[in-house]
Amino acid sequence: MPRAEEGSRHGARGHFQSLPPKAALRLCLWTVPVGDARKLVKPRYLCDRLRPGRGPLPAKDSSGATCPRCARALPPGSAKVCVYCGAALAPPPAPASSPGFGRRPARDSRIGETVAGRFKVEELIGQGGMGKVYRARHLALDRLVCLKMLKPTLLEDSSVVGRFEREALAASRLNHPNSIQVLDFGRNDNDGSLYLVMEYLQGKDLRLVLRDEWPVPEERLCNIMAQVLAALGEAHAHNVIHRDLKPENVMVEQRRDHPDCVKVLDFGIAKMLDSELPALTRSDAVCGTPQYMAPEQATGAPLDGRCDLYAVGIMLYQMVTGQLPFDGPNSMDVLTRQVNEAPVPPRRKQPNAPISAAMEALILRVLSKDPALRPQSAEEFRQLLLAIPRRNPARGSEEQSATPARGTLPRTSAHSGAPAPAGPVARAASHSLGKFAAVCAIVALATAAAILRPRNGPRPPAMAVTTAGVPAKAVAAARATELVRRAAQSADQDLARDLLAQAIAIDSDNAEAHFRLGGLLLGSDPAGARIEYQAARRLDRARYDDEVGAILKEP
Repeated sequence: MPRAEEGSRHGARGHFQSLPPKAALRLCLWTVPVGDARKLVKPRYLCDRLRPGRGPLPAKDSSGATCPRCARALPPGSAKVCVYCGAALAPPPAPASSPGFGRRPARDSRIGETVAGRFKVEELIGQGGMGKVYRARHLALDRLVCLKMLKPTLLEDSSVVGRFEREALAASRLNHPNSIQVLDFGRNDNDGSLYLVMEYLQGKDLRLVLRDEWPVPEERLCNIMAQVLAALGEAHAHNVIHRDLKPENVMVEQRRDHPDCVKVLDFGIAKMLDSELPALTRSDAVCGTPQYMAPEQATGAPLDGRCDLYAVGIMLYQMVTGQLPFDGPNSMDVLTRQVNEAPVPPRRKQPNAPISAAMEALILRVLSKDPALRPQSAEEFRQLLLAIPRRNPARGSEEQSATPARGTLPRTSAHSGAPAPAGPVARAASHSLGKFAAVCAIVALATAAAILRPRNGPRPPAMAVTTAGVPAKAVAAARATELVRRAAQSADQDLARDLLAQAIAIDSDNAEAHFRLGGLLLGSDPAGARIEYQAARRLDRARYDDEVGAILKEP
């Protein structure tokens, strides 16, 4: 083969790349001088795709360096490109301390370090924008702990340092079995980095529970969220509101003596209502995660513990439906929906999920835009939640024998094996648009009141239960009575049913609402009608005992 042709091939990069691998390999062998037997045994590869691994060969640092593409010896000083074929040369090999190709990256620099002379870092278990979280061992106690370290580069940022210190202070106030326990806080002796030491938890957060185990049986989710509310109750008693409750901040452990042991985490933006420390942000600043923020939190209004209860309601909605009630492409869209839109009832959002009417009514009540219509304390919410699995155990068999309304599945838990809970709650219509009209009207009034309320006045006390001097329960009862009156005057049965459902969600003790709803459900949902009639009789025997007995043909 002529030498001129050989030389032209060395510079024809595109020609080699276009050849099939076997043809290019044969062509490579023809270019090797016949007298060099070693090169025939181990041929040079004229293009990267022919070399095993197809990665560039490192260029040599000495004067005997060769091009990784054309395999020609390079003159000294050819540091960046080959003078023959123009191929880019690989940089000099990295120092031995740096991870190279095919090697594990260097481990975290703090692994093996002893922080503050007591906590030996063993493993990196998480990291975020503010810092890293390690598994460490308390040397004196031989106990595993969770060590949270603030990034050294953030030590000059007073707002970040303030948030980190506030998390330590807020969590240290709490001494509840369902709250994360803070063991120590301070600065590292070596570099001055802030650290926070907490108990080490071996479990997974609620987000992973929902991802791996949804749908969650109603009895189990009541148990999990009741523990969250117990932790919040103690926090609110110490004038601490969390402001960033979400599934990622709820850890679930499976202990031998306590299945589904819950811990509430991350009080990083907690607000201490009686704190004398300077505020980290303005009073009307919006802090938290938009998908879990209460309307008053989204608008920067004064807050109390009821904003945390709203976040629990969002998590409950997510646990029973597998979806968020309010989501969107950006934070502003989500916040706008939180303030202005009513949630789609859970059983309409997820028709095939085993969601009881009691659970749906409680969730809709907690997600009221007006804080006065929600449960007024974490303990009240907790008691309402725990009462759901105990209500009317005979309901499951009744519903299974009845025709499911509107093509939905029977409201029976498919997981626990126990009948779905029942009680004096409403069965919301799954296809009517009337509820949106009623709910949106209430939401509009509540939102307008929240937005137009003066912000310069004194802050209401934590967990306030009055509105304009009237007890919140009385306010709720009055609103429920007004909804019942409108339902009685309506000629539209779907609208009337939805108004009554809303009334019961606001005030579950309204006997007339239960009685009227029972009458509307009698033709389409006999099991649901029986539940509402029995609730009306239980709440007001003097008025409804005989009438309900005649309708149900019971003594």
